[in-house]
Amino acid sequence: MDHPPDQPAQTDPPRPAIYRDLVLLQLTALVFLLDQFSKFLVRELLELRESFPEQGFFRFTHTFNTGSAFGLFQDQNFALILASVAGITVLTLIYQSQRRPTNLLRLSLGLQLGGAAGNLLDRLRMGHVTDFVDVGPWPIFNLADSAIVVGLVLLVWLFIAPGQAREQAGSQADAASGDGETPGLAHTSADACGSREESTPASPDSPDPRPQDSSPAPEDRELPRRSDGSQAEE
Repeated sequence: MDHPPDQPAQTDPPRPAIYRDLVLLQLTALVFLLDQFSKFLVRELLELRESFPEQGFFRFTHTFNTGSAFGLFQDQNFALILASVAGITVLTLIYQSQRRPTNLLRLSLGLQLGGAAGNLLDRLRMGHVTDFVDVGPWPIFNLADSAIVVGLVLLVWLFIAPGQAREQAGSQADAASGDGETPGLAHTSADACGSREESTPASPDSPDPRPQDSSPAPEDRELPRRSDGSQAEE
């Protein structure tokens, strides 16, 4: 007896390599270049602690930060360098874990990778990060800090949104099952109504399909006659 040939085992598609994703790489490079160019302009045009304009809710103020974003962890340059390298590694692993990365994921990772690379270069070159965006009482920050925060918020939303969609679908299913009539009973009642409608004649003028009795009624029949021709009495 011939045995069927062995079918090849189905293998998972190869996961995408981050260095081949041109969209992600271009977005990362764009954020990195904008961050470095803006910092270069601030260092060239403004003296340290100088603001432009001098007064107002939104200003450009040249300062530096030896800590992380928004002034946290001051004078921890070496630890923040290690944290930046670890963050870039984690973002790369997140990308590699996705079989088909979406454009929103590329946007999130591109913002974070570009911002992290910009601040990492400042710490390696100068030992601190140049900040210049001065908004009201908020701590002074730069474009890299804002890109990292926006990308992180978007990444958290991407991982939370599928869970919320599943919860909404489950609540809708529970509400549908608690309406008092199950789908099976609804179909059964609909079929019963359809069968009754089919049994009803289509038009009152349509002929009765039942056979007609052509025999005369009992009162119309003639009574038997006697032999003398007279009609029998009732």
